[in-house]
Amino acid sequence: MKRNILSSAIKAALGLSVILGPSALAQESVNGSEAADQVEEVVVTGSRIRRANLESATPITTVDSQSIEFSGMVNSADILRSLPATGVSGLSTTNSNFFTSGGGINTVELRNLGEDRTLVLVNGRRYVSGLAGSSAVDWNTIPTELIENVEVITGGASAIYGSDALAGVINVILKDDFEGVSVTSSHGETLEFGDDKTNRFNITAGGNFDDGKGNAVVSMTYTEQKGVLARDRKNTEVDDIATCRLTGDIADCQDSTAPFYSSFSEYGRFFVPSTGASYVVDNGVGPNGDVVPWDGDAYGFNRQHFRRYSVPTDRFLISTNLSYDINDSLEAFVETTFARTETQTEIEPYPHSNSDLFITGISVDNPFVPQDLRDIITAAGDDEIEYFRRTTELEQRGSYAERQTFRALMGLRGEYNDWNWDAYLGQGQMQDSQRGTGQLNISNFRNALNATVDADGNIVCADPAAQAEGCVPINLFGYRSISEDAAKYVTAPSIRDQRTKQTIGGINLSGDIVELPAGALSLATGLEYRKEYAADFPDALTRSGQNAGNKEEPTEGGFEATDFYVEMEAPLLQGLPLIQELRVGAAYRYSDYDTVGDTDAYTGRVSWSINDALRVRGQYARAVRAPNISELFAPGGENFATVSDPCNNVTATTPGVVAENCRTIPAVADRIASEGVFALSQTEIQGTGGFTGKGNLNLQPETSDSFTFGAVFDQDFGAAGNMSLSVDWYNIEIENLIDTVGRQTSVDFCYNSASFPNNFCDFVVRDATGPAFQLGEITEVNSGYINEGKLETEGVDVQVRWGMDLAMGQLDLKLVYGHVLDFTQTKFGEEDPLVGEVGFSENEWTATINYALDRFMIQWETSYIGDAAPDLSSELFNFEVGEFVTHDLYASYQFTDNVSANLGINNLLDEEAPIILSGIPGNTTGHATNAAVYNDFGRSAFVGVRMDF
Repeated sequence: MKRNILSSAIKAALGLSVILGPSALAQESVNGSEAADQVEEVVVTGSRIRRANLESATPITTVDSQSIEFSGMVNSADILRSLPATGVSGLSTTNSNFFTSGGGINTVELRNLGEDRTLVLVNGRRYVSGLAGSSAVDWNTIPTELIENVEVITGGASAIYGSDALAGVINVILKDDFEGVSVTSSHGETLEFGDDKTNRFNITAGGNFDDGKGNAVVSMTYTEQKGVLARDRKNTEVDDIATCRLTGDIADCQDSTAPFYSSFSEYGRFFVPSTGASYVVDNGVGPNGDVVPWDGDAYGFNRQHFRRYSVPTDRFLISTNLSYDINDSLEAFVETTFARTETQTEIEPYPHSNSDLFITGISVDNPFVPQDLRDIITAAGDDEIEYFRRTTELEQRGSYAERQTFRALMGLRGEYNDWNWDAYLGQGQMQDSQRGTGQLNISNFRNALNATVDADGNIVCADPAAQAEGCVPINLFGYRSISEDAAKYVTAPSIRDQRTKQTIGGINLSGDIVELPAGALSLATGLEYRKEYAADFPDALTRSGQNAGNKEEPTEGGFEATDFYVEMEAPLLQGLPLIQELRVGAAYRYSDYDTVGDTDAYTGRVSWSINDALRVRGQYARAVRAPNISELFAPGGENFATVSDPCNNVTATTPGVVAENCRTIPAVADRIASEGVFALSQTEIQGTGGFTGKGNLNLQPETSDSFTFGAVFDQDFGAAGNMSLSVDWYNIEIENLIDTVGRQTSVDFCYNSASFPNNFCDFVVRDATGPAFQLGEITEVNSGYINEGKLETEGVDVQVRWGMDLAMGQLDLKLVYGHVLDFTQTKFGEEDPLVGEVGFSENEWTATINYALDRFMIQWETSYIGDAAPDLSSELFNFEVGEFVTHDLYASYQFTDNVSANLGINNLLDEEAPIILSGIPGNTTGHATNAAVYNDFGRSAFVGVRMDF
């Protein structure tokens, strides 16, 4: 599911969103019967207007502190991922093991529109990014125990909060008025396996000082998530593949062919270049090893033994909130957070071949070559041996990351003549220091393979210069044949340093302008400033492509933005038949970026209360997203793949637009004149280089138009209880989409156009100076970011609560339901409808029954994800994976006023996740399902205790 193993426990305490907590229906958190008793002016996410009982024109879902505190969870991201409005997170502990730089990071997005289109705020202000080059916030750095509540609105909110809010806003509100000491601790693990162990300890202390003028809160948390290994699960302990990938029969897609080992063997696999026949060295190593024909079942490599289900994550956080009343109308405040996160990814040892070293093979004269293999190669008329090899003698591949995030913000707020104002200045920084293991230094590896026998009969490196630098010859022939000294010589530990820095400041003012017949016309306005910087510095070998991987250049860049916004709220009518109150609101934001120039965002909304029980609401919003730092400045990563050249086989008389365009290229025309045809050799066709993900300084902002329309019904039926119901329709359409263009797409759009050359041609590089027989060949096709296409989603959200007082206790019934009508991405005029694919299920809901009696509470929760297919556009993969229904049981007891305990069982019936095997679109490497969508850890339990002093 869209959560890890503990996320349902989050909801178990008092539920999913505010409708499952004591604060009533989420959208009614400031509107219902409780709100009627409130007199304090509040700011609700979705508006900057401060006033009591403001009725939200947009759906707001709130997760309250009570739901979090008694849940047993260790990361608040897991609560939010369970909401139907959230999408499939790009990064979490369960799907990031294979990520180069994001292992263990936890992100949240809305509506499946991506983290960069979801704006995360803390106390209504931006938070520093946890991933260099992106605006994605790492929820590992947000102090869970200090959260008062989390408010979520979906749909465009850029006019209110600025860029990135195309999908919506998640606003984390922290506790700022806490007295006493609270100590909480919890432990969780799977019941059948005893793994996925999680431990959490927190102490939060706060109090007033200086006769109540000030309040200080300090919260310290340590959490430990030990992770799970793939080999510890029966269905993932052995490398396999979906049988349909072998048979081509869709009926076989949920059947596994196992073992299906990697041909990059730790014994080595050695090829005869002229015949392609392959052999392995068994029962011995080097010259004395036995040479036998390759057998994949006997000598193949089981990668699953080394892979992780989830990334171990240790976190330490310390957060403070300080406020002080300077006088009756002026208050100073300070917020700080320091987070240190340690994660470790683990994948299989490095697979490499002679081509990765840019050599054609190992010489048959190499003294480590077994005589039988030398005889086979020479008998075929070859003088080199091609090979595949898994370097298990080196350290296992993986990355240890130490991330440190610090954020400090200070400001003033107060009142003047019934106007509220605040001013703030803050800075956040993230530094991610990574150490990778198991990589190869290809220069040293080439030297080590170039071995000979010296005058004393010792095997040494043939190059005297390499010898002088400590070269150790390497033996690849046989199991565990690489010596410890040779392994050290060819090992290339990688280092990566990533960092982000954010500076923010702002001034906000809100109050009533004039009294209208139906109430006060309210205004909120302000100025905001933001400066963002990000950098990603790989080590020297990675930058030069000398660590057996592709070349990666550093990324460094930033931007500044200054915003002005204004928002107004006006009551038009009240006290009329069928119009208890009619309100309208509007907002406008002007932004000035030093990268993309000016942007405009605006919104209009209406809230119509028909009577005490029924309200209708709607909103239109134009939102914008300026390109992030990676999209603007990334140099791209090197990549090699086959690209089809449209100019291949073009002659002087070949008709058509493509041929005409090809002949305008001097190098191609010269080759046609010389040879009569531009015909590529096999060497020229294979392995075209280039850099993917290149930034583009000419990008323009994305824009979205979003509509929401719905109704809220809240009725007290006396002894029969109180019912709250909300139904909201939404539609979001994003245009000018920022996305990467595929390499083949670049080539095709370049040469198939009557407008030639065009922007796509900038990605294609041809040889203009090489030998005559290679002139005109494509040497690079780069893939960069462009503005192209659109994305549209539409759906309906329903939330229901029925609560009643019984003769003994209280009963609450809740339902949160999301129905997706449309999710379509259009690129280059081709539509790709995704509703019904895995991660885009048409229906998803959570139903909860909660019973409370005095100090005791018990809750049963059922979560449902509808049936889906891995790939609707493919005949082979358009099959149903099945519904996924899980049940969670939770209980808590308040022993004394100061001591309480809670426990829960997640996935009580031990339901297995839908099968999505290796080789099927959407499979998460190391799992047998899509781990970003479905919880595949099995049944688990947690227990927690809380003490207040």
